[in-house]
Amino acid sequence: MNNIPVVLTFDKRIILASSIAIKSLIDSADSNTSYDIHILHSDIELKYQKELTNLLKDTNHTISFHYIDCNIFKNLKKSKGSWSEIVYYRLIIPEILKNYDKAIYSDVDVFFKKDLAEIYNTNIENNLLGAVKAEKNHKNAIGHKYFEENKNEFIFWSGFLLMNLKKLRDENYFEKFMKIASDFKDRLKYFDLDTINIVCDSFIELPLNYCVLETIYNYKDLNKAAEYEFLKLIYSNDEFLDAKNNPAIIHYAGKLGKPWRRKKPPKYYQEYIDNLPKALKKYTFRDIRKIFFSKN
Repeated sequence: MNNIPVVLTFDKRIILASSIAIKSLIDSADSNTSYDIHILHSDIELKYQKELTNLLKDTNHTISFHYIDCNIFKNLKKSKGSWSEIVYYRLIIPEILKNYDKAIYSDVDVFFKKDLAEIYNTNIENNLLGAVKAEKNHKNAIGHKYFEENKNEFIFWSGFLLMNLKKLRDENYFEKFMKIASDFKDRLKYFDLDTINIVCDSFIELPLNYCVLETIYNYKDLNKAAEYEFLKLIYSNDEFLDAKNNPAIIHYAGKLGKPWRRKKPPKYYQEYIDNLPKALKKYTFRDIRKIFFSKN
C-alpha cells in the first residue's frame, strides 16, 4: 500500500471547491494507494469537517484537520479577495507534519485525474521541492514578476509541490520563508509563489501534467491561451500534447475563472457538484455574484 500524505489549505469560503478537489483526489486513486489527507485551516466549522470526513467513508483514505492561527501571517502581504493569509499556510507544512519526511501540497482549485503515487515516489532527497516550471526566470518574464534575488533558472508554480519536509524542517526554511515574505512585503506580486522562488534554490522539475491550466486543457488552438505565450518558451509541442491528453491535475487558474463560479461549469465538474451532499454545496455571496455576471 502506498501511504501518501497530501496537504490542502483552505478556509470556509471555498468549501465547495475543496470538496470537489478531495472527492476527485480519492476517486482517481489506485486501489493500492492510501491518502493521508491533511487540511490546514483557520475557520472550518466542525459540521463541515464531519461532512468532508464522510466523503472518505468506506475508502482506504484518512483525513485530519489542523487549526492554524492566521495571526502568524498577519503582517505579511495579502489581498481582500482570495489571497488572504491562507496562501501562506503551505509554508508552515514542515512544522505541522513533523511525523513525515515528505508530502504533497496542492491548491484546491483543481480537479485530480490520476493517482499521485508515481510523482510522490520521485526521489527528492537532495532537493527542497518538486514543482512544475512556469516560466524562464528572466528580467523580461511575461507571466510572472522577476526578482534578481531569485537565482533559479526557472520560475516554478507553487500550486502543486512535492515537499522534502525533513530538509525544509532541518534547515529552518519556515523562518527563511517568513523573513523573505516580510522583507519583500512591498515587492511581492504572487505572494507565496514569489516567496518560495526567492528562498528555495534546489527544485526537481515535475512534468507539466501536474499543473495543466484549464485553458491549455480546453483550447484546441493553444495560441488562444494567454499563458501559452510564455509556456511555449520552455515546453515542447510533445509536452503540451501529453499534458492535454494525459493530465494528472487540471488547475483552474487564469482567464476562464473558477468553475464553481460559472453559469455553466464543465460537465464533469457539474456532475461532481450535483453529487455532493447538500451541506457541502456552500456558495458564498462572492460566488453567487460571480455566477450572475459570468459569461460562461
